[in-house]
Amino acid sequence: MTELATDLNRRILVIDDNLAIHEDLRKILSGEGEVQAELEDDEAFLFDAAPVAITDFEIDSAYQGEEGLQKVREAAAEGRPYALAFVDVRMPPGWDGIETIGRLREADPNLQAVICTAYSDYSWHDIQRRLGHSDSLLILKKPFDNIEVIQLAHALSRKWLVSRQAEAKMADLDLMVARRTLELEEAHEHIERELLKRARAQEAFRIIFEASAISIALTDPAFQCLDANGAFAAQIGLPKEKFLGKDLVAVGLLDRESLDALLRELSEGRLVEGTEIAYGSRAAGPRVGLIWIRNVEIQGERRLLVFLLDITDRKRMEEELKEARISAEAGARAKSEFLANMSHEVRTPMNAIIGFTQLTLSSELNPQQREYLETVEGSAASLLSVINDILDFSKIEAGRIDLQREPFSPRECVEGVARTVLLDASLKGLSLNWEVAPELPDLAIGDAGRLRQVLLNLVGNAVKFTERGSVRVEAAVESSDGAGVLARFAVRDTGIGIAPDKLKSIFEPFRQADSSTTRKYGGTGLGLAIACRLVEIGGGRIWVESVEGQGSTFSFTVPLQRAPVAAEADLEPCASEKNDARPLDILVAEDNRAGQTLVCSLLRELGHGITTAVNGREALEWAQRRDFDLVLMDLQMPEMDGLQATAEIRARERGRGRHTPIVAMTAYAMKGDRERCLDAGMDGYLSKPFQRGELVDLVRRVGSLDPPERRNGVPAGSCAVPALDRNPAAAEARQR
Repeated sequence: MTELATDLNRRILVIDDNLAIHEDLRKILSGEGEVQAELEDDEAFLFDAAPVAITDFEIDSAYQGEEGLQKVREAAAEGRPYALAFVDVRMPPGWDGIETIGRLREADPNLQAVICTAYSDYSWHDIQRRLGHSDSLLILKKPFDNIEVIQLAHALSRKWLVSRQAEAKMADLDLMVARRTLELEEAHEHIERELLKRARAQEAFRIIFEASAISIALTDPAFQCLDANGAFAAQIGLPKEKFLGKDLVAVGLLDRESLDALLRELSEGRLVEGTEIAYGSRAAGPRVGLIWIRNVEIQGERRLLVFLLDITDRKRMEEELKEARISAEAGARAKSEFLANMSHEVRTPMNAIIGFTQLTLSSELNPQQREYLETVEGSAASLLSVINDILDFSKIEAGRIDLQREPFSPRECVEGVARTVLLDASLKGLSLNWEVAPELPDLAIGDAGRLRQVLLNLVGNAVKFTERGSVRVEAAVESSDGAGVLARFAVRDTGIGIAPDKLKSIFEPFRQADSSTTRKYGGTGLGLAIACRLVEIGGGRIWVESVEGQGSTFSFTVPLQRAPVAAEADLEPCASEKNDARPLDILVAEDNRAGQTLVCSLLRELGHGITTAVNGREALEWAQRRDFDLVLMDLQMPEMDGLQATAEIRARERGRGRHTPIVAMTAYAMKGDRERCLDAGMDGYLSKPFQRGELVDLVRRVGSLDPPERRNGVPAGSCAVPALDRNPAAAEARQR
């Protein structure tokens, strides 16, 4: 049995960059000054009794979040964890209090945190959004009230002790249930073995009956108790002499209705096998059990053997598991919502950073300014790559990613990836070659974007980890049938190679072959993990062969369907497009000021007329006043979002025979976002952060349409407006 803790945990950690706060809390909690005596006097006055002695707490100090995290880890490793931590919100220049608490709870989930704040830094909603709902998180308003601090420390120390005692008791209960279950199973098996072995039924029955740990009663056909073992007597809470000669209703085991139902089953020749019943116990109150009934013959007379197995604890555990499952499903939904919001909140400012940087780079700059801005552009591209990796991995983990099935050219895919990294390879003096087997179909059905993403990761890694020699990309056919092929892609390099003991973990998330490579080459350690998951989702497999110091070969397979000849038309530009484009009248619906300024600046630079709206309702009003050549519609806006506004515009166009091209501009990048846009009536989907060339290409293609075609109706999803839903691999290729 687990030994229960009986002593209060008096250890408290104070994390604050203000030395005076440490001194104040130490005086309050260590028994110095008159505060302790005042509290004792107040307790004696209020409760008319001798006060409980105030605990002399053990106070440790840390002045930054990083230092506090180290102390929490050391305390946990020494087996002397802290019961609670007082954490200041503002602690420049390091982590703030909210981030510090999040990291402390990862290191010690049992640590209780008190946020010291004046309610000016974060709202309670913000704190809950970042740290989640928890009964181990409190707020202490500055300036401190001494009595409040002491009472808080006492209450949380006691709560910490009670929680640890509860955990120990639950562990003991689990062990007891497991042992009890094992005993019952062994006892039941023992009963069956003894019944088969004994030739004399009466002798076998008596041995098993008396030795069994399972509750057993011997009754007549009317359920009058003739005999019972000790386990049965203990289970119903009565000695044998109190219930022998009485039926199971009088004993309190069954109610009359349940007893009659069992009698009917037996009279109809049916077996009573593990029927669940509710019964009463004088010792333990209402219980739940399983009952088995067997017909036996003893000395020529028909008797009933009643076996009773108590499952009250198991039923309670089942209910707890059900509640836990419901809680886990709610957590999964919350995670999905968080991912969608994080995608929007991160990509929106990134759109402005990248866009304005590129816009400024197109202006006249001196060499130093250009160098600075090109550094910003490269850093933003690196940050976007990391963001895309994290979002991709999160979407894969949450099961919120699907592969597209569209016609594409595998040969062009391989060549495009190779040409993307060709410059990087040339700058390092590497030879980059690629070969596509003629057996590979010229046109296939699959997800070209995700295939590019996997290839770009593998080829990019090969170039990154190769100092001299060559990188080679190969595409061939592993096997084929009439409907499709199993394509095999291989990326070979003469780089640093991978140690044999690291080969199994190379595809695990956040892992690299050597931690030193992170410092030298950079990277999140997610690229190969994402590539592996994408290949597996696509029905293929990925593996690596490597010799340390000589190079590596990463290979993967992916099934592809042969595309019909008619699908080739899908890869050709629309016949209605022209090479020139005239100025357009464009409505930009965007509530983010930076994003609106960026788009308007780019469009004005191209000579287009711009009208702006800051919400969906304002966009709808403008669309009613005049006909626009193009509407760029943000999705998340106040008063009316972009989807609602688009649906309203489409509804009002039906009677006019007009179809205004509407393209979504959104920072959402989750599964289903593109489909929601198209279902609402939008013609395209431009994911933030977008490149300047993407917006230019979009407007050029719309402008190349003849005005009658635009005004007489262009169906959503037609070739008139491109659906520019990008994937991370394509984005990275464009940034290069």
